[in-house]
Amino acid sequence: MRTVIAPYSPEVETEPAALDTRPQTIARRYVRRLALQPYLGGSLHRGLLAEHECRRIYFDRDDDPDDLFGAGRPGKRQGNEDLCEGPAWRIVYWIVEAKRCEIRLVVILAVAPGHARPGYANAYELAAKRLETLIDAMRKRGEAK
Repeated sequence: MRTVIAPYSPEVETEPAALDTRPQTIARRYVRRLALQPYLGGSLHRGLLAEHECRRIYFDRDDDPDDLFGAGRPGKRQGNEDLCEGPAWRIVYWIVEAKRCEIRLVVILAVAPGHARPGYANAYELAAKRLETLIDAMRKRGEAK
């Protein structure tokens, strides 16, 4: 099955561009890597994103997306540490498969902070809102259940 990365929606396009140069580069490299490893990120376990089997990649400014086996990467956060001690950003994405066409489409829903400042949405909130909009549009066109 061939994997294709969907073009960013206009709102998602602005998110990596808003990051500093280093995290922006890392985010774009992870997205490119998804074309080879679409199941790279971990699965989500709650809410609409879990229902549609969305996935996420945690990343920070010291990550190396080319480190395929995690050899140079220590654990991001210990279990007894505050959740905010982990990686700063998330890439949240949805995989849609068209089995008859043998195409797997990776839709990037958000590239944003995992823990947003008060008054701002985090990556998961942004992704859920965008996924809901996509699913509604597909239902109206008769493409989704």
